[in-house]
Amino acid sequence: MDKKYLVLNIEQEYRADLENLPWNLPLDEWNEKQVKFLDIRKGISKHIVRFIKTKDYSFAIKQTNPISAYFESETFTKLLQKGIHTLIPAGYVFYKKNLFELNAEDKESLAFIVTILEAKSIPHSILFKWDFSDESRKTIYKAAAELLAVLHHNNIFWGDASLSNILIKFIKTKNELGKSHTELKAFLSDSETITILKKISDDLIKKDLKGFYDSINAITNDYSAKEKSKSISMLDIDKKYFKKEYKTFYELLNKIVEFEKTTGLEIRKHFFKITDQYSIDSILKQIEEHKWYLSEKSGSEVDITFTAKDWIEKVYNPIIKEFNKLKIFEYFPDTNSLKLYTDIMAHKYYLSLENSEDVGIYTAIRSYSEKHSNKEETLLSKFVEKLFKRLTKIVPQNYNL
Repeated sequence: MDKKYLVLNIEQEYRADLENLPWNLPLDEWNEKQVKFLDIRKGISKHIVRFIKTKDYSFAIKQTNPISAYFESETFTKLLQKGIHTLIPAGYVFYKKNLFELNAEDKESLAFIVTILEAKSIPHSILFKWDFSDESRKTIYKAAAELLAVLHHNNIFWGDASLSNILIKFIKTKNELGKSHTELKAFLSDSETITILKKISDDLIKKDLKGFYDSINAITNDYSAKEKSKSISMLDIDKKYFKKEYKTFYELLNKIVEFEKTTGLEIRKHFFKITDQYSIDSILKQIEEHKWYLSEKSGSEVDITFTAKDWIEKVYNPIIKEFNKLKIFEYFPDTNSLKLYTDIMAHKYYLSLENSEDVGIYTAIRSYSEKHSNKEETLLSKFVEKLFKRLTKIVPQNYNL
């Protein structure tokens, strides 16, 4: 290979591992004497893709054209900067004689995009051949729906929205207490058709959604006639579920923006993670009630952003602190502090409606605990008494907690 024809735009940490690969050859001509290949199942692709192992890293290499290689690498970087789950680009490589001559023949031109190989990820074309339970299928579709919703929320048109362009991966995350747990996420694996816009139109959103529905239908292509007839009704259910999850998550993202604009509070900073619109509505209701309380106390209307900050500092944070002191998650293990707080407040609201009067926080906590905790009666009673005493020290007597 004559390196004077080589353009190697690779991140510095990967350069030593990649610069001596046979870039002067088409990817399908690379052989095991030159490169250590990885035997990894891959999904459907219109381009040649090979997986390799170098001294320190593993990579996916796709052969394409120079323009696509450049823009796809740049797009991956922009998506990552927006917090979108996608492949991590190592860079791109061109090999072409007379590279900068306008009239040079293109037949000797080679271009590659290199991405870091995602460990423990599975392409859809392999995934959906497995015999999944309905719950597992829904988990996969939910992850895909959230990925597409995040793209559209960021005014990004996918252009080739498809199951074949995602990888499914289990990733480890930590909750607000620092405890690790595993979540399934969908990663965008091909950014060649991505367009980042100032404002995405409804027509483009519909086009992406139709493309994704079509890719769900395409799952049946590899099925026998008997399997196909059996799966059609199941795929219709899958599409309806995907549509519902997409709509729910897209609306949640918009509601988060609206909430942050109204209150001046950052969701992730103060509440770690919100997964449903109901929690936002519940928090906003609490802030509005605090606004009424502060306005009554001061004799004039208090600004909502001041109210929100005051509520965080004097009500929400102290209550969550007491939750943690009492090790409340031992009583409600399958939740987080924000959801537990909003659930108890909602339970209080509905109990009050049923009884046509404010039942009070003590009754609400006791009723909620009896319904949702896995602890026996004696322990629950002691816990509720302790929690109630601590909460009454945090909020004023005339405050409608």
